[in-house]
Amino acid sequence: MITALMGGKKKMTHIKPIKKIKILAATAALSVSFLFSGCSEIMEYFAKEPEMQANAQSFKMYDSDQMNSMLIDVNGRTYAPYGVVKMSMSKSSLKECLGYVNDNKDSRIYTLNEDPFDNYLIQKSVRGFMDPDTFWRDISTIEDEVLTPEYIDPLNYEEWAKSGCYSEMKEFGIDIFLDADDVYELSMDYKVNGEDCGTGGVRNANKTELKKGDIYGMSIAEISIYGKFDKDGPLDVECHFHVETMSGEMHDLEYVFKDTVELGDKISLTLTGNAKDGYTLK
Repeated sequence: MITALMGGKKKMTHIKPIKKIKILAATAALSVSFLFSGCSEIMEYFAKEPEMQANAQSFKMYDSDQMNSMLIDVNGRTYAPYGVVKMSMSKSSLKECLGYVNDNKDSRIYTLNEDPFDNYLIQKSVRGFMDPDTFWRDISTIEDEVLTPEYIDPLNYEEWAKSGCYSEMKEFGIDIFLDADDVYELSMDYKVNGEDCGTGGVRNANKTELKKGDIYGMSIAEISIYGKFDKDGPLDVECHFHVETMSGEMHDLEYVFKDTVELGDKISLTLTGNAKDGYTLK
């Protein structure tokens, strides 16, 4: 499939996935920067990457006829080089250490907290600045548009030319204007294409009544249908709504939203009523 996608395109030749770049660190300047940095920057500097498990796997890079690039296979998916870090990246973005590369335990592979689908991985050296950090992208997403953390800077490889990215997760949004009293929580459960796919809701963290006159948003996010349906196609959605009052009473609303939508669409509804007389959504 990848060969067909590539056609007669120029292959990536200008940047290798791993480059040995020596960078001289100015120790004195670094020390001075600590004096003028905030506590968060100091804590970030001393923060540690996620630990590597004792039985961690070594992922082998290999050449491929499909792409003029080294590839790696991780958890049943094949990744190719995509980009580098744009300006800076917090260590808190590193979610899990999956293993290391080519038997080098200092060159490790991590998943990213801002990418719940693991379409991207980062190869990162734990020995300072010996190697530049490299982002790898799942080659099955070539010519697709995927969620991409903002700190990833594409290197414009030819193979990725038609591959899109966006920084915020797509969702179908439901804004509810609250014209009702005694509402502690708004919630919904929903089906997509006839399949139960999740729940959503809003409440005040301090356990106070939701403010009348405000707008509260719920959504069906891309992550709830990932791998089940075409996220870029029409979706048959069915949403059932519930209200919990301040005294803990549950009200199942008669109104059911049923329609064909796409991620990125949004609707607006109004909730009226009170705990004594019941609630109406329209």
